Amino acid sequence: MHLQSWLRPTVYVSAIGLFVLGLGITGVAISGEIDGDYMVQIDYVSASTTESTVSYAGLTPAEKTVFDRLKTGQAAPVERTTLETFANNAVRYQGEIYTFETVYDPTTLTPLVAGFGIALAVAGGALFFLTQLFDRRVIPTLDSA
Repeated sequence: MHLQSWLRPTVYVSAIGLFVLGLGITGVAISGEIDGDYMVQIDYVSASTTESTVSYAGLTPAEKTVFDRLKTGQAAPVERTTLETFANNAVRYQGEIYTFETVYDPTTLTPLVAGFGIALAVAGGALFFLTQLFDRRVIPTLDSA
């Protein structure tokens, strides 16, 4: 089965386009996962710790807002700079030291989007190679016998 000469370039371009689009979608999804949403919650409150500490007064206004929310027992979403502060330090507040636990917020659809991108890339690659296979293969017909 030979592809028509006008159809062959269209199929190849479509296959390559699907492959590149799939890789692009997967890359964007994975980079979004790396920059993903993190939550911080209080892990432990004690009078001393071996971790590096930062005083409450040394926190930025945004970090103080996050810490005030954490004191009420809630988890708080954090940005990169705030995440670095709470992931690497304990906070000293009114004679107690608060350590934190960082958790990933899995509310995004990143795995679904990445899976879709991978599926597109595989479909594009398969279409490209199957088109070449079918184009080269000559199927004998009863008329040629």
